[in-house]
Amino acid sequence: MTILAAVLLALAAGITEILPVSGSGHIYLLAELLGVPVSEGEFRSFYAMLLFGVSFAGILFYHTQLMDMLRENLVLFGLLRPTNRERGVPFGRRLGQLVFLALLPMPAAFLFNGLRVRIVSGDYRLVYVCGLLILSGTVLFLSARAAREKRTIHQMTLRDAVLTGAVQTVTVLPGLSRSGMTVSVLFHLGLNGAATAEFVGLLGIPVFLISGLIQLISAGAGEGSIASAPYLILGFAVSSLAGFFTLRFFTDFMAHRRPTVFAYWSWGAGILALILFLISA
Repeated sequence: MTILAAVLLALAAGITEILPVSGSGHIYLLAELLGVPVSEGEFRSFYAMLLFGVSFAGILFYHTQLMDMLRENLVLFGLLRPTNRERGVPFGRRLGQLVFLALLPMPAAFLFNGLRVRIVSGDYRLVYVCGLLILSGTVLFLSARAAREKRTIHQMTLRDAVLTGAVQTVTVLPGLSRSGMTVSVLFHLGLNGAATAEFVGLLGIPVFLISGLIQLISAGAGEGSIASAPYLILGFAVSSLAGFFTLRFFTDFMAHRRPTVFAYWSWGAGILALILFLISA
């Protein structure tokens, strides 16, 4: 892997892991174009650092919400004195509960990890990735067109969180967008764009950490060595920076527009990559 390839892959991760266009799909397609072997342990450890970088960007961007969640849960366990006497569950505590519930189905993602490994190491991995990109874009397009956008994040229910978490289990497959599928479910459930963007971003923090750990486990079990420290540091730094500014853009975009443009993006990327595969076959 060259420095240029590392920077391009890190930029792609910071942008596409946040936007509803499938980060993993774009990473594997770009790696294929750059001639980077995705089945080796070196790439997997590098990809893990990219995911950790995007998660860190989320921590920086949502630090206020995260501090509220931490403070209210410390109050819940009697480790911190409450600052007000409002009735009901403080929103910081409730938001933490929603994120936790959405994470509960995540262990089921390991059931699909074997399928993911077979896809990215097989002879027809580009065909599978392209197909999942097109499928992901189609689901996003249909949900965005039919969105009701009535509820705010303060009106999100525990049922919403559980259904959102269930979708996360299949989004480990490269080409099936985690952000896109989550946006689709939340739009279907009636949340507005601002609420959807915030919950997708907050949920992404632990999801990217878990996905990064999965990549590290795969790297330890696969062929090749762990990527060298300079590449790991570079990948983490670039993906963090790109992820932070992409979160800012995505939050503002979702507050004012529907994400149909990202469905077109997914279709275009999937179709173009499929054409290139057929030409080179």
